[in-house]
Amino acid sequence: MKKIKNIEAWVDDGSEPFLKELREFNENGKEINKERYFSADILEEKILTKYNDAGLVSEEINIGEDGEINDKTIISRNENGEPTEIKIEYADTSLTIKKYFRENNGKTITVSEVSDEGEFEGKQRVKVDDKGHIIETQILSEENEVLEQHLFDFDENGNILNEKLFEKSQMTSETKYFYDDQMNLVKRIMLSASGQTIDWAIFKYDERGNISEQQFGDHTLYKLEYNENNKVVCEQKINSMGMMEYSKNFEYNEDGELTEEDNLIEKTTYKYNYYE
Repeated sequence: MKKIKNIEAWVDDGSEPFLKELREFNENGKEINKERYFSADILEEKILTKYNDAGLVSEEINIGEDGEINDKTIISRNENGEPTEIKIEYADTSLTIKKYFRENNGKTITVSEVSDEGEFEGKQRVKVDDKGHIIETQILSEENEVLEQHLFDFDENGNILNEKLFEKSQMTSETKYFYDDQMNLVKRIMLSASGQTIDWAIFKYDERGNISEQQFGDHTLYKLEYNENNKVVCEQKINSMGMMEYSKNFEYNEDGELTEEDNLIEKTTYKYNYYE
């Protein structure tokens, strides 16, 4: 299979087409450069990414619209590839240092954040089960008081069933997930601590298992259609008044790569260049 060297996204909004986005990849398929533009030659952001010998991210540089570096992230890892320390250098030369402490055979990870002057900036604890699912996250104070807690429950298939959010010891919300016989998510309901519905979503699928409708509360409905390769060819967004906010059509090449996106206001054409 051909290896993609870069992807260019060209936008035509009725005026002169311009390069909206450029993504470049190394020969291992890892993205090494991503550029976005407001308009022709007017940079929005640029992200440069480096990888270690194992193909894991080791450095990321974010460049702003002025062409100057906004921040630089350097990641140190252990022999298993897990982060041990992350340093974030900002444009004003300040520094945030994140250190990872693992215990309970790696099932409990505590991440502490301090400035380059040793000032406390934050602390988080994450717990995972034997299958690697995150079952709890905590936001901690400098004195290790639990300020916020998020609990997750999964079934034997790894599907999330329930999540609860606490502020200190007080539950603020609970979200429940429901599945059909094919293990497709069909409903999600968020409840307040008193059991009142805060938000909800319903999902429908076509005969091939592709999601065909996503209804978010009574305010937003997404409809999707697919081609014979299960690629989205049409997406529509409909608001609470039943009015269509947008309609997007997608085209693909013989390799299944997206080549065109048309939302009736502007057309985006994707051009691919490959390694020889």
